[in-house]
Amino acid sequence: MLPRLLIFLLCLVFPWLTLFAAEDQVRQSVEKRYEQFQESDWFSNSGLKSLVTPLLETIGQQQLLDAEQQFYYAADLYDAGQKESAYYFMHYLAHLGYSVPQFYLGYMYNVGEVVEQNHEEAAYWYLLAAMGGDADAQRNLGYMFYYGEGVAVDYEEAIYWFSQASFNADPDAQFELAYIYDMGEVVAEDKFKAIELYKMASRSNHVKATYYLGLSFRDGDGVDKDLETAFQYFKKAAELEHPPGMSDLGYFYLNGFGTEESYEEAFYWFERAKSLDDINAYYNLAWMYENGAGVEQDYKKALEHYLVAAKASDPDALFQVGYYYAEGKGTKKDIRQAIYWYERAISHNSLSAMNNLANINYNHEGRWRNHAKALELWEKAAAGGHLLAQYNLGVYYETDDEIPNNEQKAFNWYLKAAKQNDGESQYKVAQMYLTGKGTDASVEQYQYWLQQAANNNYQAAKEELEDEGETIDPSILEQVRTLIKQSNP
Repeated sequence: MLPRLLIFLLCLVFPWLTLFAAEDQVRQSVEKRYEQFQESDWFSNSGLKSLVTPLLETIGQQQLLDAEQQFYYAADLYDAGQKESAYYFMHYLAHLGYSVPQFYLGYMYNVGEVVEQNHEEAAYWYLLAAMGGDADAQRNLGYMFYYGEGVAVDYEEAIYWFSQASFNADPDAQFELAYIYDMGEVVAEDKFKAIELYKMASRSNHVKATYYLGLSFRDGDGVDKDLETAFQYFKKAAELEHPPGMSDLGYFYLNGFGTEESYEEAFYWFERAKSLDDINAYYNLAWMYENGAGVEQDYKKALEHYLVAAKASDPDALFQVGYYYAEGKGTKKDIRQAIYWYERAISHNSLSAMNNLANINYNHEGRWRNHAKALELWEKAAAGGHLLAQYNLGVYYETDDEIPNNEQKAFNWYLKAAKQNDGESQYKVAQMYLTGKGTDASVEQYQYWLQQAANNNYQAAKEELEDEGETIDPSILEQVRTLIKQSNP
């Protein structure tokens, strides 16, 4: 019985294998692959009867399905989990030149479904399908040229096939092409093209394109900054279940950017994003609990949320956890834990963590006291522009008893902090201009920086202006300076 069945099947399949013998070279090479498929071990071992049963049933009905019907039949088999049988039909239809089955065959080789993963085979079938106008194949072929999978890296080819798929209204390809022009890494940056392509993809509800438009309008990147438009795109992305979009939408509600401030809406969207494991949502919820913004102030809950974000290596959260342990907020004070989290934050270049760990090294009376380490951390943070580190260096060089006072260095660091609009530093600069410590004395500069400090609500500066009047007599200043010098020989 089995030999007869085999003879019957061979008689049935043989015309298929010889039908295109006279075709061009491409068709012949595909035919060879088809023969190899029939002779493969898995075909032989998978159960011949179960594999060709659908075909036998068709013959038993004395009718042959046309190519389109066979494709839908194969798709039904695929969806039903009978992927080997589906592959058989797809392979046959692909070698007939139908682009959609060619795409599916390329996909199977690309991901290693039914057959062994083979990127070269995938690229081959994607190319045939792409040349037939299949947008999915054009997009995936673009990926393969971009990342060098199965073919050599070729950015021009990648852009060409992404463009073809974009013209065929494929939103994923429109997004990829937009991103390439947006980043300008492999082609000349073109923000106009990027924005237009993002918009095209967004109109098809492509969630990442929608989110990137929100970022562009938020930051004024390639477009005029427009927080109301950014809000609308973030809202659309959030409604499309995009976690970062939800988090950014919550942030806009929290701060009243592009919409009315609403702690209730902010909390709602942060919670939605949190349920999808968005780390920014955990951080923002921690901030709300810390500050009692729309919720009851709760340092313990704040720390719990900061810890989740910190364990995901968010630099700001790492710093906050260190700060909570250093200050005993929401937990017992624990300097060892504070140092651990500050050091982790520093590994992510957190300037605030550098400053705070320096404070521990400088002020601690026990095992963590290390002035040399403190100075090193302050200087690194201050060089990065950290205001408090700059101020702390000013204090260090002005007042530390263990080193000779260096008034010039103190003045320079105070001045850097003052230029960042720090009221206390501005007042220090004013006093040094008054006394001529660390710099040349200057009535005009004294008055300028005293006024700046007062404008920043620094109380000592405000009182000094009130006592002397907004314009101070230079002769009085000179008398004051002489008295100060006499008292500090």
